[in-house]
Amino acid sequence: MTEKDLSRPLRQFIIPVRTTIHVEHTVEEALRYLRDKHITDEIIYIYVVDEERKLIGVVPTRRLLLTPPEVPIREIMGTHLISLRGDQTLQEAMEFLETHHLLALPVVDDHNHLLGVIDVGLYLEEKVDVATARRRSDIFQMIGMYVEEGKRPTPLQGYRSRMPWIFCNMFGGFACAIISRVFELVLAKVLLLAMFIPLVLTLSESISMQSMTQSMQLLKGHRRWSYTLGSLIREWQVVALLAISSGVIVGLASLLWGDGIGPGLTIMFGIMCSVYITATIGSAIPLILHARKWDPRVAAGPVVLMFADVLTTLIYLSLGTWWLL
Repeated sequence: MTEKDLSRPLRQFIIPVRTTIHVEHTVEEALRYLRDKHITDEIIYIYVVDEERKLIGVVPTRRLLLTPPEVPIREIMGTHLISLRGDQTLQEAMEFLETHHLLALPVVDDHNHLLGVIDVGLYLEEKVDVATARRRSDIFQMIGMYVEEGKRPTPLQGYRSRMPWIFCNMFGGFACAIISRVFELVLAKVLLLAMFIPLVLTLSESISMQSMTQSMQLLKGHRRWSYTLGSLIREWQVVALLAISSGVIVGLASLLWGDGIGPGLTIMFGIMCSVYITATIGSAIPLILHARKWDPRVAAGPVVLMFADVLTTLIYLSLGTWWLL
């Protein structure tokens, strides 16, 4: 799909909709009405219209099939509708589909008459599998790619959107330099701590980014908070095991330098504490950015790395000063 296609008006892509029922129907009448149409296409949504074919509601297929036949359609239809106008662009339609995770959107005119629908399957080379939730997630990722292609920024726009987050890395580097200066006494006295700073930072950064990636996966679909919290708890348990094993391995290895048990314990517990704290923050930051309506794909990485570097340096050198001086 080209950028030129995305800018075209929706009227050129509207599909006639046959899955409409009348607002005055009962469930039994609506089902009979749909059967008489001999619909062979896949049914995604059932729209409710009035005598003038104005769109006034939508009925989920499951609700229509499971509701007693004598119940009026008016009582089971949803009136909170998301619709598009025929003069909007294809790109706007795809943004709506991606944002709301809908497989089709009704298109209306200025007087709310139903013109047809925009089906997500039009823009993908593969058939849409409505029944498979995992497939739906893949579909909306693909739509997101198409939408981003239609939003190609100029070099200046790309610079302005990304440079503020690069400042996070700069700030983190400056903060680490200041912290190192504050704790220069312990670094001068225990050279082994300075030797292991790159390894300690690498472990914190790597595990924090892994936790961040797990949280980013949770944002790909509409998850219940109970599911999200359960996933975060499992991630924190994994991080605890990673922190303990990394600290023990590196701490024991540091004994080979012959500087005694004190520096080795500092390195071990410094890794354990810093990895667990920074990884916990790393898993929380994408969710916080998403809640604030910021793009976690751009902002999460630099922010997580900044926190990982600053907190790891502070925790590591604070423990060294407390135990070794």
